[in-house]
Amino acid sequence: MKAESSESEHNAIERKKSNLAFAFFCMEKDRAKDMEIFYAFCRLMDDIADEEGVDFQTKKVALEKWKDEINLAYDSNEKLSPLGEEMRDLVKRRNIPRQYVLDIIDGVMRDTIDKPFETFEDIKRYCYGVASAVGLVSIYIFGCKSPLAKEFAESLGYALQFTNILRDVVDDIKSHGRVYIPTKELDAFGVSRDDLLNNPHSPKCKKLFAFLYFRAKHFFNKSRRLLPPEDKRAFAPALIMWAIYEEILESLKKLDFAIPEKPLKISKPRKIYLALKAIRESKKPERMDKQYGNVAVLGAGVAGIGTALNLALDGFDISLYEAKSHIGGRCASLEWNGVKLDNASHATMGCYKYFHSILDLLGTNTEEFFKPTSAMQFLFADGKSQTITFPKKTDNFIKKIFSCLKYTKLEGMKTSLPLLLKLKFGFANAVKNESASTYLNRMSVAKKAIENFWEPFCVSALNTSLDKTDAKLMIDTARKSILKGGNSAILNLPQRPIADSLAPALVYLEGVGARIYLGETVKSLNFIDKKIASITTNKCDIAGCKNVVSALNLASLKKLLPDESNLKKCLEKIEETDITNIYFKTSQQLISGDYACLIGSPLHWIFAKHTSPTAYIYGITISASSIKSNKADAESLLKTELKKFFGDVEIIDILPSTFIASTISADSQSEHARPTDADCTSEFENLHIVGDWVQTDLPCTIESASKSTFDLSI
Repeated sequence: MKAESSESEHNAIERKKSNLAFAFFCMEKDRAKDMEIFYAFCRLMDDIADEEGVDFQTKKVALEKWKDEINLAYDSNEKLSPLGEEMRDLVKRRNIPRQYVLDIIDGVMRDTIDKPFETFEDIKRYCYGVASAVGLVSIYIFGCKSPLAKEFAESLGYALQFTNILRDVVDDIKSHGRVYIPTKELDAFGVSRDDLLNNPHSPKCKKLFAFLYFRAKHFFNKSRRLLPPEDKRAFAPALIMWAIYEEILESLKKLDFAIPEKPLKISKPRKIYLALKAIRESKKPERMDKQYGNVAVLGAGVAGIGTALNLALDGFDISLYEAKSHIGGRCASLEWNGVKLDNASHATMGCYKYFHSILDLLGTNTEEFFKPTSAMQFLFADGKSQTITFPKKTDNFIKKIFSCLKYTKLEGMKTSLPLLLKLKFGFANAVKNESASTYLNRMSVAKKAIENFWEPFCVSALNTSLDKTDAKLMIDTARKSILKGGNSAILNLPQRPIADSLAPALVYLEGVGARIYLGETVKSLNFIDKKIASITTNKCDIAGCKNVVSALNLASLKKLLPDESNLKKCLEKIEETDITNIYFKTSQQLISGDYACLIGSPLHWIFAKHTSPTAYIYGITISASSIKSNKADAESLLKTELKKFFGDVEIIDILPSTFIASTISADSQSEHARPTDADCTSEFENLHIVGDWVQTDLPCTIESASKSTFDLSI
């Protein structure tokens, strides 16, 4: 059965349209001619599926006829339509596998089915047919020879088509009633078909579009890693297509994902510029040592999630393993007295640029989760208090940059003014291995200044007492936060559990095909010749690991390393410390602000967590804690200490939690023992490390965990 064809019209008009046809001019004449024939075939299949006013069944029958004609082209000498005859000659001369051509027809056939895409695998299957299979046919026409050429062509096809989906998302639904976004993903972002149709510039739609950008960018970057050096010149037409479509993608990002109703196009002069640039690039040697493929990320805390997202965006295929049933690691949520809370009084600071970058990558509005505080309150057992206000947006530059000088209002701190200025501008440095207390005494800092400022700062920021803390680390931390001025020193308190801010990461990762294994514990890393050959979990064995990134805590990684490992010996020098969190409920209002420092008390900080008409919920944070979470002992300590600051406090309910080895000590030995990723890879070729305990020149915090993911290089 022959397919009906309007091929003559396509020869005259359609072959000269689109970005694909634009890319043919750089090819040898015979290959360009073959690409024109192949493009005319693709264009016709697409037009059959898209023809307005024709019912789905008629379109399906027409496409099925073309499948029959392609099979005849491979299996018989029966006369075909003009385009069919051209395709027969083409596929035989270029040895093009039949399945790729049939896959293209099956891909456009999906547009004859009035059924939404449900999952990423559904939309990926569609994109494979309408784009990746086109690339797989093209490499035979280009004359590519590398084994990687097929993987590259498939990946670039996804990149181009996912860019198309984002560019056309508004036009598709307004003009054609089509949505090429899986229902599961729409639901994850709370977006309906009606939102896309009537309010595509809403914040939730823009969050969805930012995710679609992430997906397309993943496949562009994956293609960069897969581009075969020996076929780079042959891929010149593909590089032109790539340049044009990535320009479209980045232009949509510059519009802050306010997707126009009329699909965005690149001007012809700009296309010519991008094409010439791509041709020049095709003639340059390609790196031979590029890494690609799967990366196993162990642990889904802040460091693990940040690593998985960054590597996924960078083009790697991710497998993420987490022993818990949720992501977030030590950051988790709980419900207590009908209120959803963080499992501890987590907070961030204005200087946490790396953690905020992870949230930005997820399209998370930081202000939705974190409330910048306006002031820090210091409370004293004698009933006195002192409030230090943070800079305002309306303050001038001088006020912002020297805002740290407000701390001289605290008793004993006026004499520290010269020291604060010296530290701010890089002077008055510490001696190697000097403790913070020794340093402050050497600087003749007043006892009251130590009690009222330096001790609270050191314990809260570094989870270590002054007599043990490495002075250099304390000074560096102060310079990057309080002494830096402006927003850097402002504490941001979570309005919702921090783990919730990371929740979209699962959608992002699954949206690029990552495999997520929650509730799966890594039992062993199996080394051969200083390289991980396989991983054993409580559920299975994973072989053939190209790269493994450990985002595990210190204790968990130590158990997995060989006893003779230099890295393990290094980690054993790092001391760990505990943090205790106590939630309690009372009928009394204890503080007027968001939080306060309790000077001279083992209950270092008190945070206002929730207020109702009849009760208040507060959180207490005890850093470098030696307190166990026995409820009776915690309540006794709480009553004793609170009485010093607030008088008798009736405690209606209490929830103490001690997080064992939740952070590392900031003493000199531990600080110098913190390894870098380079220290790890120098011993184990394909093992990388990230985490708050990795050397980042920051104390062990959420920010340190985040920075380690950006420092990672594979």
